[in-house]
Amino acid sequence: MELEDLYGRFYRDLLAYCTAMTKNESAAEDLVQETWLRAFTHWEDVEDLSAGQRRAWLYKTARNAFIDQIRKQAREAPTEEERFPPAPFEEDLSQAAVAQLIARLPEGERTVFTLRYFEGYNSKELGELFDLPPATVRSRLSSAKRRLREWIQD
Repeated sequence: MELEDLYGRFYRDLLAYCTAMTKNESAAEDLVQETWLRAFTHWEDVEDLSAGQRRAWLYKTARNAFIDQIRKQAREAPTEEERFPPAPFEEDLSQAAVAQLIARLPEGERTVFTLRYFEGYNSKELGELFDLPPATVRSRLSSAKRRLREWIQD
């Protein structure tokens, strides 16, 4: 099977999967494009896989590309202060303090916490996104909230 055949066979399903993850058709199309680019650059590895393994490789690659985008956006996202700088006469340190506290969380907890409470994902969606049981997601969220509470009290 050639790359063109693989594209024809899985493009629509992969686009639907990416649309479900991103909840945005344009972002999903970009994600699918990134997935096919990765398939093209790693074709010698993909070529040796069975049809089922190729499908799994595409879906896992799409999910990983989505996670990469989320992490990149989290690193590059302007803080509230950068987007709306306070007027010279007002000084609100609460947004900066919250951002600093969240940045102190371990990466796994920070990512799940940010996606849950700032992006609106639920435990089931996060579990699917990171290939974790929802109970593990809830545990990480609980741990993150406990840490944040402790840090705020200090």
